[in-house]
Amino acid sequence: MLISDRMLLKVIVLGDSGVGKTSLMNQYVYKKFNKQYKATIGADFVTKELHIDDKLVTLQIWDTAGQERFHSLGVAFYRGADCCVLVYDVNIQKTFETLQTWHEEFLK
Repeated sequence: MLISDRMLLKVIVLGDSGVGKTSLMNQYVYKKFNKQYKATIGADFVTKELHIDDKLVTLQIWDTAGQERFHSLGVAFYRGADCCVLVYDVNIQKTFETLQTWHEEFLK
């Protein structure tokens, strides 16, 4: 396959603490699930390469900490992002209600 163009997309995964952001990211990139919960501290990122038409697209997926104490770090992680994925827990209504706040913070 001849790749004529390369593209990098920075994707930020946002949502309250414990909603499954890390699990979602690990399932998408590594096709693995870990039952043990370990809170993300600050942020972490992984990459995944995709071939779309004749382009090589590298996704840089940033997993952010959902705890309030790490919100001030968000601005630095959001810089240069192309999009965000908003994640909530279907069993906890409050995590859905806070998505608007996460979205607004991302757009700043």
